Amino acid sequence: MDRNVTSYRVDASDRIVGASDSWDVFAVENKAPQLTREDVLGRQLWDFIDGSETRHVFRLMLSRARASLSVMKVPFRCDSPETRRFMEMEIRPLPDGSIDFVCTTRKTEARTPVAFIDPDVDRSNEWRTICSWCKRVKMPGGEWAELEEAVRRLDLFGSKKPPRMSHGICPDDLERAARELDAEEKAKGKAA
Repeated sequence: MDRNVTSYRVDASDRIVGASDSWDVFAVENKAPQLTREDVLGRQLWDFIDGSETRHVFRLMLSRARASLSVMKVPFRCDSPETRRFMEMEIRPLPDGSIDFVCTTRKTEARTPVAFIDPDVDRSNEWRTICSWCKRVKMPGGEWAELEEAVRRLDLFGSKKPPRMSHGICPDDLERAARELDAEEKAKGKAA
């Protein structure tokens, strides 16, 4: 078992039908023991993707992948409170409409634990948007700041309780996804 690779499969109706042996290890390491294979198999992928923007872009990517039967590669972050995890997801469509997702950890960096993304921490009633892909945080003025910078500027360590998180996509990652989808469309047009 390669601990740097976690994979799963959804069927043509986006129901999770398989997951690699490394799935459970990854779930536990990320303080998500409620997301073991036993808990996710048979459920809709959409039960696990937060934020309407994120779901919308993800649906577009899956639709394009299925239509073209071409592999898409998407860089993303899957951080834990004490680790920055830089990853890449390969979306591999199959002729029957199912899709294999292969998520590879490319690099990790240790950091001082960040309570803002710790699922075990009690939360205030305040909300902050975090980018589902790069983990930057939307600041009150509308700009997006790296997680550690946002924690410092918003004084999240000084607060009694960190805010709740909603998920979205920052403009940079939205643009990157649009470029990937456009490139896929152009490649499809040239192949026709």
